[in-house]
Amino acid sequence: MASSTTTPTQSSSSSIPAGDGLVHVRVLPPSKLTLHQLNYKYPLKLISPAPSQWAKSLTVFVLSYGGGLVSGDEVNLRVVVEGEGRLCLQTQGSTKIFKEKTPTTPPTIQRMTVRIHSGASFLLLPDPVQPFAESNYIQHQIFELEDTTSDTSSLVVLDWVTEGRTARDEHWSLKRFESRNEFFGVTNPADNTTERETTRGRLLLRDAMILDGEMLCGDETLRDRQDSQTIFATVVIRGKPFAQLVAYIKTRYANEPRIGQKRWDTDDDSRRHNRIEVEARNNGVLWAASSVRGFLLVKVSGVEMEGVKRFVRGLLSEVNEDGVPRADGCITEEFGTGMFRCLE
Repeated sequence: MASSTTTPTQSSSSSIPAGDGLVHVRVLPPSKLTLHQLNYKYPLKLISPAPSQWAKSLTVFVLSYGGGLVSGDEVNLRVVVEGEGRLCLQTQGSTKIFKEKTPTTPPTIQRMTVRIHSGASFLLLPDPVQPFAESNYIQHQIFELEDTTSDTSSLVVLDWVTEGRTARDEHWSLKRFESRNEFFGVTNPADNTTERETTRGRLLLRDAMILDGEMLCGDETLRDRQDSQTIFATVVIRGKPFAQLVAYIKTRYANEPRIGQKRWDTDDDSRRHNRIEVEARNNGVLWAASSVRGFLLVKVSGVEMEGVKRFVRGLLSEVNEDGVPRADGCITEEFGTGMFRCLE
């Protein structure tokens, strides 16, 4: 793991297309974690704070001018994390998606492709996407893992969306929301080259969410079909450094009360609940976890934003029965402190 950090960066370049960006993390001998490239062009903006001397990872904030994306904006971000590199992508607030200008205006599009080399770790913890009324949004994120045999290409990805601006009575008033996350194994036929020529291989996992505000089920609107749920979140985890985190989440899910444990006459369960379980239930949090081809896939929804935030943070920080995070939690050990800004 890199023990010291430097950040030689390249700022926005006029030679790249509008909306394009590149984040390239490299570890130089003996163990200097460097931000080799940081390029972007309007409406995309990338900011990387100077890391401390003993930082375990680099952090890049993905922003947009004006605090959101307007109808027709198109963003294409490319991320490369080389061997032993550690990168966390975050935002400084929810990604606001403004309404469609006209029916013929193209949708707002965000694409991101992330290449994770052997021995590298990637953390994606943005604030949620907030689609405004009549917005039309497409998000496509591709993750390419070089080492899926020993599982040293590791990642934690959070993808979530809220119902809109509740202060303006927007409750799933969007026109269309589409988010796809795809995870591939890649092959590397040229290990001796400086710029690795890797080929995308087998699709390992595809997860998608499509919300169509114009598709009615009888008389039910999209808002009616959400059954008071105001936020949906997806977490995907893979890699040897996060084995402890995966085991923790699986254990928590296995200990969730099942129908057979329910005492329907008293509306109570046949076992004692700890504090975090009670809080999740009171906040209307629903969740499920499953293992798929080496990935842990977690789905969470809730009736309150803050309740879902606390729940997801509790999962990722491996809290105990009293809600206290583990000091040696996997994400803190791998990336250092300050990674949970979007969950505060």
